[in-house]
Amino acid sequence: MNINMRQLTNIELQEIRESIKKKVLYSAEIIMEIYDHYVSHLQNYSEDQFNEQLIKLDQKFTYSYCHSMQSQFNKNINIGLGKTQWMVIKKYFCTSRWLYFAGILAVVLFISTQARSEQEIKFLLFPPLALLLSMNLALGYQWLKRILPIKKSFKGNGVTIKSSFMTPLSFRLHMPLTLTNMMIYFPKILFDDYGSFLFIPAAAAIITVLFLFYAITLMEVWKIKSKTALV
Repeated sequence: MNINMRQLTNIELQEIRESIKKKVLYSAEIIMEIYDHYVSHLQNYSEDQFNEQLIKLDQKFTYSYCHSMQSQFNKNINIGLGKTQWMVIKKYFCTSRWLYFAGILAVVLFISTQARSEQEIKFLLFPPLALLLSMNLALGYQWLKRILPIKKSFKGNGVTIKSSFMTPLSFRLHMPLTLTNMMIYFPKILFDDYGSFLFIPAAAAIITVLFLFYAITLMEVWKIKSKTALV
């Protein structure tokens, strides 16, 4: 093994990418982790040793081994997001923040009692839903910025490459939007004389504040995770 690390040629880097493509992985994070491992390992060997070492790496990072890594990584991401969001939520369990939360609820409740139509009550939900939508758009931008180059480098991978972090985070961003649609439209299908619980001022105020709280905690989770994630 050489003491000094050498710069791999473009042909060698392409051979590494072709080798990783055969593993048919969809997680951008796992693809880059394996790619970085290959590169850092092969930089320690001469050009004459490159093919031999590449074969050894492929024997270690087999198809099944890489997919096991991907599956475990996705599982850890989902668990990690849940734990991080709960950690953020627990930070709000203090007197000062509860007073702040109660103040926001009082303001929103007062506004909801002034509403004179279902349309005005619906408007209460706009701020937290707009915040979640904005976060989703920002997430999409980050995807284009960071994931798209990886997709281009590993074009012909066999499956669509995506971020293991983005998928569960995007799902959490969409949950309140889906829940709102269900609360508004689903009961109309079941009941003819439909009086939605959502349109009771107090209920609308509580739902609005909860959605806002949910959006803020999710934003903090993204901020924490973005330090190490691709998005």
